[in-house]
Amino acid sequence: MHCRTVALPLFCLFALSGCAIPLVAGFTVVELGTAGSLVSTAATGKGLGEHAMDAATGRDCRVVEAMVRDDREVCELENSPATEKDWKGLARLEDEPSTTSPDLDPGSEPRNAEGG
Repeated sequence: MHCRTVALPLFCLFALSGCAIPLVAGFTVVELGTAGSLVSTAATGKGLGEHAMDAATGRDCRVVEAMVRDDREVCELENSPATEKDWKGLARLEDEPSTTSPDLDPGSEPRNAEGG
């Protein structure tokens, strides 16, 4: 009997049960998944499960947005009006236009007090 035919079912048994064995630095699969989902939510506004739902449905899926907004279903068409108000995560904050200096052209140099 090959080692893989025994090891894989045993790994799945422990990883999917409440008695999960520590895998990396003492963390279990569940803890690593939770940490990954938190990082994903902070960066993109979606957890790992929502990204999986996106891949499965081909739509933009957000569970929390659908729970707190009447105009949002769990899975909407990409870039539909209902998705415009979605929080896109910290990665999109740099895409937002800055309102600190509206009088400066993005490609221009700042001028000194004498106008030059």
